[in-house]
Amino acid sequence: MINKKKTILVVTGIRSEYDILYPVLKQLQKEDEFEVKVVVTGAHLSDWHGNTWKKIKEDGFNIVDKIDYLLMTNRKTQRSKGVGFLITALSQTVEREEPDCILFVGDREESIACCVVGNYMDVRVAHIAGGDTVYGNSDDPIRFACSELAHIHFTLAQKYSDNLVSLGEEPYRICFSGNPALRNLIDTPHMSKAELSTALGFDLDDYIVLLKHPLSSTKDDTYKQMVTTVESVQEFSATNGLKVVGIYPNTDPGSYDILNVIDELDDPNIKFFKTLNRELFVNVMRHSLALVGNSSMGILEAPFYKLPVVNVGERQKGRLNAGNVDFVEYDKTEIIQALKKAVFDEKYREEVKLMTNPYGDGEADKKIVSFLKSIDFDDDSWLIKKKML
Repeated sequence: MINKKKTILVVTGIRSEYDILYPVLKQLQKEDEFEVKVVVTGAHLSDWHGNTWKKIKEDGFNIVDKIDYLLMTNRKTQRSKGVGFLITALSQTVEREEPDCILFVGDREESIACCVVGNYMDVRVAHIAGGDTVYGNSDDPIRFACSELAHIHFTLAQKYSDNLVSLGEEPYRICFSGNPALRNLIDTPHMSKAELSTALGFDLDDYIVLLKHPLSSTKDDTYKQMVTTVESVQEFSATNGLKVVGIYPNTDPGSYDILNVIDELDDPNIKFFKTLNRELFVNVMRHSLALVGNSSMGILEAPFYKLPVVNVGERQKGRLNAGNVDFVEYDKTEIIQALKKAVFDEKYREEVKLMTNPYGDGEADKKIVSFLKSIDFDDDSWLIKKKML
């Protein structure tokens, strides 16, 4: 008798969370007992974001569906309407593919859609990055809801596992895996600054990275906030002879305002990129003196790089800070002072190098796959959650 493979349906909608999923997908592919199927959605299918679904195909994964739900608007209706489209289409995908488990990351549209579809269709839902304490954005209550709805939890930090237990989640459902994206940082070959400069068409010596996204709770102020951030970075870089590598924002409402500021920028020392492949992105971060903006990678991955971060505004507040992140307001003086500390304060930079990383040891992909292997997918008790509160 041939044992039926366990089918894992992996849903991804944006480059940043695919980078978290990628090592897990590779590890799952090595195991004979799993069949991995991928659904690509959202920004992966956007010309504006470089059609990153093609990279997933090049990586050798079986894409079983493409779900186009992204509404290219700057209005707040964009995401709620998009979730509706995604739930409808994903329900059809799940009915056709009959997965044993749906695996996803984080707190975006894909996350809540996976939870709704999985629960209504009696399919186990596995959530990477639950129990996080971030606040201030529409994604945050969605993450909390996913923690309540998911049947299986893979947390990025031990504190987040403890948070899930305090919410009443049964401990046997929870695995502290750490951040799977750290595997990418370990495995990506090193490039020299000269090689990086050639690849980017931008002469890099000493530089910082700018990566800023909109925040739903302050959407109306996005343009002004981006202007303040860019002007601060311009002044700091010009004064200190630094270059700036900028990366485009995500697709959330307010992203058009950030792009307008980028389009208005005329500075030969600052160059923005729509997207960077994994090899380039990792090496850009490796050689950077600091990261400024409000990206989650400053929280989750920068500690592995031993990289100082200046987080501007409310986005990412509440998350576990390894000690490398300095939170500042939208004030030019405050941003510049924080950048001076990040780049030139040798005592602080040494402290960052010596800090303990709470987000794992780079073995998360193996821990996640091992946990999935231990689950009996014929046991329907995994679908019945008994709150401990």
